[in-house]
Amino acid sequence: MTIEHDFFGVLGSDGAGEMYWSEVTELGDQNVDITLSAPDEDSVKPESLDIAAAMVNAIEDLDTQVRESLVAELSSEGSTTAQFIEQSIDDLGPEALGDAVIWDSGDQQIDFLRSLRLQRVGFYPHHGGSDEHFALLDYSIAPHETDTLLIIAIDINGDTVTISIDD
Repeated sequence: MTIEHDFFGVLGSDGAGEMYWSEVTELGDQNVDITLSAPDEDSVKPESLDIAAAMVNAIEDLDTQVRESLVAELSSEGSTTAQFIEQSIDDLGPEALGDAVIWDSGDQQIDFLRSLRLQRVGFYPHHGGSDEHFALLDYSIAPHETDTLLIIAIDINGDTVTISIDD
């Protein structure tokens, strides 16, 4: 069985039954890997594919919305976002960090968040609940220097569900 969608085209299952689609898109001056996957076609509603397509088409708006949630999280003492910033500063050292942080407003944390590079967005259209991760956005401050990622899970409405660090 296959699903045909106006944006994603024909989505069929591989031999193991998993549905998968991928593409590279541009966001500013960088390339971002976009993937869509589900364990099987039966678990995917057409509305979920429409929402994922809308998010891909508005990737800049999605990126802005997620960055705003990161800024909001900074106000929480000991937040994951603040831990990621501190860990990256410690791990990278001044030279690599100086090359990675491209903004200079005087607020180190805000400049850091504005300088994050979106590496990948993975969509999971079989997760349609408001407490489930419909998409995962992977950010890095220095993709060529470190494998550490700040991962933001958003729900089908685009609201942040969780923020985590992947070393």
